[in-house]
Amino acid sequence: MGTIELRNKWKKEIVNVDERFLRLIDALHKSYMKEETDFFDEIPSDIQELLQKSREDIKKGKTYTHESILNEAKTKYNIS
Repeated sequence: MGTIELRNKWKKEIVNVDERFLRLIDALHKSYMKEETDFFDEIPSDIQELLQKSREDIKKGKTYTHESILNEAKTKYNIS
């Protein structure tokens, strides 16, 4: 069951649950909302590896300025 189906199901069912169930759901929601999620953990591992390599390169000084990239592109494509 996908997200849309779950939402539709609970929109209909929520009126039929008792107070205890509502309190449990409320506590679960509060706990869930307090959790801090790190977006890094949710991106694909190959992208994580690229980002980690980029950070290492920056620490080692292996960077390029915006100006140097523009100059290289201008030279390569004969742009003034």
